[in-house]
Amino acid sequence: MNVTTESLADCIDRIETDRKTIRVCNPADDADVSLLESFFDPHDVDVEIVDAPGRPASVVDLRADGRRIASSPLDDVRRYARAWEESMTVGLRADRPAVVTELADNYFESYDKQRMIMASRIVEFRAWNVGGGELHAGFQQLSKLDHQPEVYRNLASSSVDTHVYGEPDREPLPELELTVHGGESEELRRHWWVAYDGNGDDEEKVVLLAQERGPNQFYGFWTERPAVVDDVIARMEFLA
Repeated sequence: MNVTTESLADCIDRIETDRKTIRVCNPADDADVSLLESFFDPHDVDVEIVDAPGRPASVVDLRADGRRIASSPLDDVRRYARAWEESMTVGLRADRPAVVTELADNYFESYDKQRMIMASRIVEFRAWNVGGGELHAGFQQLSKLDHQPEVYRNLASSSVDTHVYGEPDREPLPELELTVHGGESEELRRHWWVAYDGNGDDEEKVVLLAQERGPNQFYGFWTERPAVVDDVIARMEFLA
């Protein structure tokens, strides 16, 4: 594949994913359920709460096409979700439980800006959690970095080599130590992406890519497929 000729829109059109569901079995605390719902919402994954006498107490299942494809203790999922929620403020890190590792990818429709910010955290937290490698983020206009300066301030102060892309409507905040790539193309202005190269580990690669198809309406996907991550990063570098 010639990555310089496949547009970001073409990449979105060719991705197909299975719809997945998280099933929380026998939870003991409503607060745990609320935390998991917040964590899985930007993944666009349905969360079901069930009483399941045949399943262990407080376990989380990942399901697709009516079958269970992974399970994790609720404590492990809660620990990871809490780290994702608070990582950029208190520096928490955590191992990925199986239900997160096997989630792998998903397609979403009609996200607004707030959900895009939360979905971006899937990738930003991965980079933060690993602690190295390259993060590439395109926000359409560079001023959109204002919506999450603390996230990028902490990423920039870590060992993650952070690159941002966007229409140069203004310079990012000067205290953010980022590599800035400005551009004026329509492709850059219509797409929002965050991609992480995995720091040399294909299993840590992940990308979020979306196209704005209406005012504040984003359609796209996130995936951990290494080839797709590599293609999107290569396209970013071409656009830059």
